[in-house]
Amino acid sequence: METGRYLERMDDTVERTMYVHREHKNLLVHEMKSINGFHEVCIKSNPGPPSKDINFTKRVVQGKDYAVYYGWTQIIEWDSDPNLYIAVITWEPRGMHSAKIGEISSWSQYFNLDSSKDPLIFHTMITEETDTAKVLQEYEQYLNTKSEVLMSTHMANWKNLRQTAAKIKVEGYTELTRTVNSSVYELLISLREDVYWSSSPGGLTTNSYNGHVFWDFETWMYPVYLVMHPILAKNGLQYRLNHLPGARKKAADNKYLGAMWPWESSYSGDEMTPRFAKTGQMEHHISGDIVFAARQYDYLHRNAEVRKNLLCPLAIETAIYWASRVEIDFDGLYHIRNIIPPDEYVENVDDNIYTNDVAKISLLYANECRANETWVDIATHMYVEYNASLDYHPEFTGYVPSRKVKQADVILVSFPLGQNYTESSLRNDLRIYEKATDWKGPAMTWAMFFINSVELANSTQDVVRATHRHLYKGFLLNMKGLFYVWWEAPHVGAIHFATGAGGFLQAFVFGFAGLRIHYDPNKPEVLARFKPITPLELVTKVQVEDIHLLEGKVKISVMVEPGATFVWTRNEGLYLYNEKKGRIDLKVNEKVKIPSNIGFEDKNGYYLMTEKLCFLLNNLLLH
Repeated sequence: METGRYLERMDDTVERTMYVHREHKNLLVHEMKSINGFHEVCIKSNPGPPSKDINFTKRVVQGKDYAVYYGWTQIIEWDSDPNLYIAVITWEPRGMHSAKIGEISSWSQYFNLDSSKDPLIFHTMITEETDTAKVLQEYEQYLNTKSEVLMSTHMANWKNLRQTAAKIKVEGYTELTRTVNSSVYELLISLREDVYWSSSPGGLTTNSYNGHVFWDFETWMYPVYLVMHPILAKNGLQYRLNHLPGARKKAADNKYLGAMWPWESSYSGDEMTPRFAKTGQMEHHISGDIVFAARQYDYLHRNAEVRKNLLCPLAIETAIYWASRVEIDFDGLYHIRNIIPPDEYVENVDDNIYTNDVAKISLLYANECRANETWVDIATHMYVEYNASLDYHPEFTGYVPSRKVKQADVILVSFPLGQNYTESSLRNDLRIYEKATDWKGPAMTWAMFFINSVELANSTQDVVRATHRHLYKGFLLNMKGLFYVWWEAPHVGAIHFATGAGGFLQAFVFGFAGLRIHYDPNKPEVLARFKPITPLELVTKVQVEDIHLLEGKVKISVMVEPGATFVWTRNEGLYLYNEKKGRIDLKVNEKVKIPSNIGFEDKNGYYLMTEKLCFLLNNLLLH
């Protein structure tokens, strides 16, 4: 984690290192070296079947131990889109240059590794550059760069990234610690500061879900980027705005107004869901998810320019869509019918509470950007499913508690959406949907059960129960392999499941550290809310260091241990406030001990406040 590499040792004889170079973003480095003495190793290629996506042609470079595979994408998203050119340059023994055109060569070869000599390095480069001479020149530069130079430049850039980003540290449970590190690595390598793009459920490391962008980014990965590295979060939202024409097109195609965001988005921003899947036409909560993410950025980071040029355009276009999408009924309430909710085991249902709530939130946020009475009327009169006799929220009209649920759905209305329903109904929601949720469903679900359970915890026993039944459950079921990577579900689905990594990490930021994004226009000096929970059962320390607020102008750290909680900051003039405990002044780079598990006494926890708001904000937004 500290070096940004995957490293594997084989019987204490040979060490294998793999990394995507942080400075040279089109370069993958695979290195092998002897740890001690002389060893002979056999390396075999694993080319897989010919590509169905790119019509590769092979170019042999005489006298060189590499080959160039180049071609164009075979399938375009729309008739007006261009075929994209891709070139892959990879190591290949000269004796293997006779492979058929379009096929990656399959080969095996013995190599001698000597600990007193340079390691064996394989370089793979991927580029859109069409000038072959330039491509070969760049690749030769990599070949002629010593291993330690490549490594040092990569590590220097990685170190800078790590120093910029917030850090999550866990002690006491080795496997959990390694999974935290692997999850952070998965997210950090999937996006770059200089690229306006989003991430698919498989991140950068796999082709899962065809590399398409789903709600997985805004709902599951984005909240971690938001507090860890705001530039990466903002770039993900910029990707959406850059593809606004595709969302407008989808709305128009479905006879709606505004921006109806695609369930699966890719290069063009148009709807890319396969025709056989109904999610593309029916899973509409994605539009609300994007605006909710925009609101979270605004409330936490408060940048006037970003709000004007990025966040509000997303919200306004989406509010226009929701206003054309809802239906008013004889009851005087607005309904959203014929949808697929986050629980994708059902379809063609009405009034899914998560969909209705996230639509309501996005309408109200759009009204903050541009006042509109219609949007407010729809939001305040949105229908909410509620069963008074059982005091819980049915997932949709006609839902019965015994019906199996695929993944987190109703429980998301409390966290992350923050809807203020009664505590008793939220407890019943957790109880009913824990029983109903398929234990073989997607990995990220159990982190949400954990966060929502500790939010309502009244005792250490409640925390222990939530840790075992939810956090450890998701972790033990879905973490696999040498590198502690996430599977989408036990034994099936996407591997290197970045969605699972994001949900898991939220458990530490929003669960143990207890962060809640809080904004009150009448009290702008309140920056956030914290309700730390001390860890129990195997974990001895959870530390979330340098949580970013106001785009990093404020950084706060929380460390929780059994029986102790410490907070410190990098800024002057910050303090915590609780009605019962009063004011607790924070010190710069010095840990201040605060009463633990404040949530057992006061569900509001601590408010993080500042006396120097104008100085901190500078040109940022006061709303």
